[in-house]
Amino acid sequence: MLCYSYPQGSVLVDTKTCSTCSEEKPIANFYPQKRQCRVCIRDYQRRFRATRPDYHHGRNLKQRYGISVDEYETIIASQNSACPICEVEISDTLAYKGKRPVAVDHNHETGEVRGILCLKCNLVLGHARENTDILYKAIVYLSERGAYTPKK
Repeated sequence: MLCYSYPQGSVLVDTKTCSTCSEEKPIANFYPQKRQCRVCIRDYQRRFRATRPDYHHGRNLKQRYGISVDEYETIIASQNSACPICEVEISDTLAYKGKRPVAVDHNHETGEVRGILCLKCNLVLGHARENTDILYKAIVYLSERGAYTPKK
């Protein structure tokens, strides 16, 4: 419950009026410190995402990797819209529905972006701890024991 203090005494409040829909609702229907109810905030977020589908991905690229959407698309174009390791087609846009999911490959020590990989190849590098000796030993192991060759 919300408690307001006045010179005459404290008042307990268990409802609040939404500043967007103007409906009076229980306090539980509001986020702390927000004047809009949860339903109105969710509706606003859905409308925002529908009109700007690449907004959050673009911000994520900038914050995590220091690259813009244009730089991201330039990297993919320079790779001929394919994963540089397995050469599977990856999309050249942020809306990669129907294509294999992608990951921004970067050096964890310097933060420098190395390329855009398909998710599977990025996981291979991660599981090998980005260690070229481990990856080389994996190649030797597969070469000696017979590697699986997928049909193209």
